Amino acid sequence: MFKSGNFKYYFPTLSESWVLVLIFVLLGSLVGGVGTLLVKNTPIVTSISYILTMVPPFWYIAAKAKKNANPVLEAPKYVKINKPHFGKMGVFPFFVVLALAVWALGIVTEPLTAWIPMPDFIEEAFKTAFDASKPFDLILSTAILAPICEEMLCRGNMMRGILVQKGVVKAILWSAFIFALIHFNPWQAIPAFILGCFFGWIYYKTHCIWACIFMHFVNNATSAILTIAFPEAGVNQSFSELMGKGTYTIVYFAALIILCAAIYLLYKKLDNNDEAASFEVQSDTQEPGLGREETDVAV
Repeated sequence: MFKSGNFKYYFPTLSESWVLVLIFVLLGSLVGGVGTLLVKNTPIVTSISYILTMVPPFWYIAAKAKKNANPVLEAPKYVKINKPHFGKMGVFPFFVVLALAVWALGIVTEPLTAWIPMPDFIEEAFKTAFDASKPFDLILSTAILAPICEEMLCRGNMMRGILVQKGVVKAILWSAFIFALIHFNPWQAIPAFILGCFFGWIYYKTHCIWACIFMHFVNNATSAILTIAFPEAGVNQSFSELMGKGTYTIVYFAALIILCAAIYLLYKKLDNNDEAASFEVQSDTQEPGLGREETDVAV
């Protein structure tokens, strides 16, 4: 059922995306919570709990995709999850610019979290999730599992489906809003929404889900590495407190310049007019050479 090639046959509408959110919040949290109790003494408890939380929504997606891929009367319709095109940019420069943009965006948006006091229960949850005493579990859950699962859910499925139904702007905004919502705390929601908009824009411009996973990895891995390197720093400690105001001011404006330059470069180099056509709904046929791509790596 979890064959990745089938996922392209399910592209949820906005209302169906909210069904996925409910499944994730209600059933996923329940399964993940029970799993945490059962494996609480294992060294990768956070990672196992995260995987279990993600099973219900992806099981639902897989079931819907399998059903859509085997209709009785008409050819199955699909929108590929991954169909990369990078305009005038090479692959290596593209990913380098993405990494710089994500680092810069993290610094530029950091004051938004500093303005919002972190409630004690959220701080405790962050300390559990970002436990520097369990570096393997921390890296696995935040830098590997979260980028893959959340980008496949929010961009690869929800945004792809909403884009077909509602258009690009609504698809980017709604998928970013849902992405922020499923983080379950206002302290992280605003930066997550901004990151989600950027990830969605890149997904639309390139139709490359791996670009979104890479950006999410860079963002989360940076946080995880800083947590491991500076375990004495609090989870809600700001960059300005760590650097000092003078150094932070210089770093902040340098990051703002880098971010603007990266966005401008991406806008100019990726503007190849392939975006809309890339996400058009396609149909399987029985014509020679146009059947299902059984071995196609682009899902």
